[in-house]
Amino acid sequence: MLDKSMLNFFSKLEENNHREWFQENKKQYDKIVENAQVLVGEWKDALGKQDALIAENDPKKAIFRIYKDVRFSKDKTPYKTHIGMAIGRGGRTAKWAGWYLHFEPGKSFMAAGKWAPEADELKAIRQEIDYNLDEFLSIINEKNLKNTFGELDREYALKKAPKDYEADHPAIEILKLKSFTFSKSYTDEEVLSKDFVQQVIKDSELLFPFINFLNRAIE
Repeated sequence: MLDKSMLNFFSKLEENNHREWFQENKKQYDKIVENAQVLVGEWKDALGKQDALIAENDPKKAIFRIYKDVRFSKDKTPYKTHIGMAIGRGGRTAKWAGWYLHFEPGKSFMAAGKWAPEADELKAIRQEIDYNLDEFLSIINEKNLKNTFGELDREYALKKAPKDYEADHPAIEILKLKSFTFSKSYTDEEVLSKDFVQQVIKDSELLFPFINFLNRAIE
């Protein structure tokens, strides 16, 4: 499904990020999207065996647009130099925690969880963690999950304890988070390997308890 031409396309697009080049090579991009949709189909069907709502994802709607929103950006190049796709309960645009795949030369990765939840959702997630801390810690410290994804992503976090929580709370560093995600990078060689889709499925399945915990909080 994924071949070297995909990574080559995005490398060239980075060097030629303008409408004329993209239109001349749009057929190649359309083929990349078709292949990505096939991948999403296998991915969501596999995860759908554990959650039937995931099986209902439409592969066509799972793919993010390549066109950038440049209204508030200093970088006015019109196209993203990667392809991204997401699945979860209710599809890519639903409120639920889910999975995201990103393909870009030298920068491919998977992320999963709830990124930048709304204020009420963030409050609910923090409360669920506070009330069920032992359960949450057992989930994020599970051996296979930790060996594959490491620690929770900490890129987005408060500097001080959030409202309603003391600074000496045993999980204060977790409660400071503004997004609750795990992520894992993939090399170009891994992305192009014949068993990559099965690797994605295997990695994704490790995250089910984490995803389910977050979704329980924001129900």
